[in-house]
Formats: sequence, structure tokens, C-alpha cells
Amino acid sequence: MPILTDRKREILKCIVSEHVQTASPVPSSTVARFTNLKASPATIRNEMVALEEDGFIHRPHVSSGGVPSDRGYRQFVASLDPEAALHPRVSTRIDQELESRKSYIEECINSASEILSGLMDTLAFATLPRTALAPVKSVELLRLQEMLLVVIVVLQEASVYKQIINIDAAVTNSEIEHARNRLSEVIVGVPTHNLADRSNHVNDGLERQAFESAITAIQQHNQISVKDNRFTGIGKIFQQPELIADPELSVGVTWLIEDSLSSSIFDDASESQSITSVIIGEENTEENLKNFSLVFNKYGSPDTAKGVIGVIAPTRMEYETAIPAVRHLTGHLNKITMKLYG
Repeated sequence: MPILTDRKREILKCIVSEHVQTASPVPSSTVARFTNLKASPATIRNEMVALEEDGFIHRPHVSSGGVPSDRGYRQFVASLDPEAALHPRVSTRIDQELESRKSYIEECINSASEILSGLMDTLAFATLPRTALAPVKSVELLRLQEMLLVVIVVLQEASVYKQIINIDAAVTNSEIEHARNRLSEVIVGVPTHNLADRSNHVNDGLERQAFESAITAIQQHNQISVKDNRFTGIGKIFQQPELIADPELSVGVTWLIEDSLSSSIFDDASESQSITSVIIGEENTEENLKNFSLVFNKYGSPDTAKGVIGVIAPTRMEYETAIPAVRHLTGHLNKITMKLYG
């Protein structure tokens, strides 16, 4: 990437900021008005020509102003303070909103997605933490009817799974209690992927029937699909000027909602929650997302539970707000994940 002079960087910063707000090409007169450059309009125009030649901006028409390119946005993001924080009023509001939901992972995920969408006025997404190693916290075996029981399995992260058991012969409450106690001895504290190995520790009859039903219930956990995601602001992203002007771009949004979180687009992102990933336009490996930017973080721990929270918009995104917002919300999700999963 060509090295920019201070003046070119200031001009590019102005073009990016103004275009993000207006969604229109930015003329040299606007740059002259909103920067502190001691340069004539002719000099600014010449500098904009140079920025265009270097691929940082482009002009839709010969006489129009400048529009940032993907390279221009990347240069702009690189110039941002990586430690920049949200405005204290914004971060305080977010903290207060999430504090009341810190005990409920799904509520917290929903709220985080809603907050991010509202702040950025576009589509936000968050995945529930996926846990291949979650241990069983408790198990219950209860009578529903004379010949109908239910096994209830609670995992460490507070997920609850139930399975109905149809029994062939009447059993006493004492037998139900004994089967429950034996089931607890066998599976409580055992990671879900190891439960099948405990089969030889249970006896035949009600005890084994309850064990097999618990396994069936747990399989629901192991089969949680990546479609168990939270999307907020779908209507907002479809109202972006770019999608209104070119409805075909909506294919990318639809693809993201339906398929992308099961793809590999997040695989190369850093596992460190202090590093927010920013993918701009053509940097996307998925063709459907070439006109969009994603800002996202992974949260949680690869050893226990991990998820993703982020925002997507046309490349004309408020990166200076999106990056610290995603990082701030990641901090909240890390805390609740550590609390529930360890």
C-alpha cells in the first residue's frame, strides 16, 4: 500500500467520514471546508486525483467527488487508535442494560445484539456459545402420568434438555428415586461427549431406560446447529442507501443470515478478545459479501465455550464506533461465559 503524506491522510479521513454520513461522493469543496489544511481548493483537487490514482478513492463520474475504496477504508481503519473506547455515556448505558441480564446467557446474547444494532443502525449478529465439552450439572427423573416419566438433564452452562419415557410396567416412586440417584452417580460431572462411555455403569430396567433417554436428550445439545444465532436489525440493513439503490446486494445479507455463520468466514479471526477483526469488501472470501464489511469478535474460551458477536453493513460503515462497541460487548459476553461455563 502506498505511503500517504499527512495531507493525503487528512483528506482521505475527511472523505471517509463525510461519505459515511451522507452516502454521497465528497467534493473537494467539502474537504476544504471541513479540514484544517492550509491548501487551496486546486491543491486539494490535485491530492484527490493522486488518491484516486493510488486506489484509495474512486469517482463515480469524472466531475463528481470522491468515494472511498476498500483500500481507502482499510487505510482509515489502520489509522484508528486500537485502544479507543466508546463514549462514557454510551458505555455506561450498555453496562446498565446488560447488568440486569448477566445471569441469563440467551437474554444477554439477545441484548448485546440489539444494543449493537441500535448503536450502528444496521444488522448485528451474535451466536450462542457452542460447547462440545459441557459437563452435566444435574439430572432429574419425574413422573408425569402412571406410565409416563420425564428425564431432565441440566448442563453446566444452564442449558436444559428433556426426554419423555414411556414405561411398560408400573413403577413405584421409590424405584424412580433410586433410578434418578443412580443416573446422577453415572453422568453428573461427565462431559457430554463422554456420556456414551458410561453405559456399562448402569443396570438394566428403568435405570438403563432413563440413561438412554438422557443420552437422547443430550444429543440435542451436540446437534445444536450454527443457525442458533441472534440477528437484530434486519430491516435496518435493508434500508441502507446501497441496498435501496441496488436490491441485488440483498443476496449477501440473506446469505449471511441463512448460511454464513456455518461457514469458515470467522475461522481465521484471532482467538484474542482484545483484537477485533475487520473484514472490508473485497477482503471477504465469500463472494456474496464483497460489498459489505464485517466487524466482529470471538468471545469465550476455545476450551469451554465460544461464540461470535459482530455487525455487518455496506463498506460505508462507522468503523470508529463499530470497533470499540464490538470490543466492549465482547467483554460483557466474556464475563457471563466465564461465570456459566468456567
